Amino acid sequence: MVYYLLESVIMDKKEYHKNIALQCATCGAEYAFSTDKDTGVVTCLRCNRVYYGGYNEIVKLNQKRIYDEAQQLVSEVKTDVKKELINIFKKTGINIK
Repeated sequence: MVYYLLESVIMDKKEYHKNIALQCATCGAEYAFSTDKDTGVVTCLRCNRVYYGGYNEIVKLNQKRIYDEAQQLVSEVKTDVKKELINIFKKTGINIK
């Protein structure tokens, strides 16, 4: 029962849905990419760097950024789950420090 309650509380939080802006590995531009629909090649519109591996290459080059954002999200979820568990137990008369 507690699991389902926590799941509904956590899943309803919109701030858990994050978009991570990918950056150009050369100039650091975000949201500045153009994709050739035929070849999948991606080009940075600021510095004209060409990513022949397309979107997957940019994702690979942004792994640290993606990992850091994911760790921040995990930390937020842990904090919220802890708070929610304390509130649930308080409602049942059990005090947790």
